[in-house]
Amino acid sequence: MISGKNYYISSSKCNWFEASNRCRQMGGFLLNLESKEELKFLTPYLHPALSYWISTNDLGVRHFYVSEATGIEAPFLDWSVGQPDNIEGNERCVELWPSTSSFQMNDLSCQRLVGFICQVN
Repeated sequence: MISGKNYYISSSKCNWFEASNRCRQMGGFLLNLESKEELKFLTPYLHPALSYWISTNDLGVRHFYVSEATGIEAPFLDWSVGQPDNIEGNERCVELWPSTSSFQMNDLSCQRLVGFICQVN
């Protein structure tokens, strides 16, 4: 439990869809990151060499990022420099990745295999 919320942080690598399903099986959803403060609370628990799926994506409408957990516009975006870049037109899901000094957001192909963070009820 961090800042009044329960989280499950997994270094087990899977694609975004599988990560979402695993979170649902635990009674939760991929992390709906709400603020810089929440990211700061989580950072000490994240492995500095890994990336993690969160619920943010633009699968419905390109360049309009929503939370898979809520279905509404993502409440917080903290992109790494140059992101989102949608390389090869195929980067529709969002990961937290270790940027130069902290974890920030990056768009990535939903089929890539990275860790994930669940917010569990």
